[in-house]
Amino acid sequence: MFKRVTWLGAGLATGFVASKWVERKARRRLARYLPARQLPLKAGAEIADRARGLAVATIADLRSAVEEGRSTMVERETELRRQLKLGELEEPRNGGKTGAVWARQRGSR
Repeated sequence: MFKRVTWLGAGLATGFVASKWVERKARRRLARYLPARQLPLKAGAEIADRARGLAVATIADLRSAVEEGRSTMVERETELRRQLKLGELEEPRNGGKTGAVWARQRGSR
């Protein structure tokens, strides 16, 4: 899990640096061909808004994938317990909440 987070961070950082580099190159090239009064001042903001929108969409996709994975895991565990005739799942100590929510409610870190 830690490897994935590390590589995700490295990818995000690389993408950010590359986008800034491309933006700077594009601005220099535009400045060479356009008069000063016609240069787009909001190009950086538009790029940042698009990147922010993509990040929000990626986070939403990641959250839905995690939820889907958890529900599939519970379904599969129930199916396996039924096949092994172990009975129904016991109620978890944390009331079915994820670790972070449960810890926050208990007041621990």
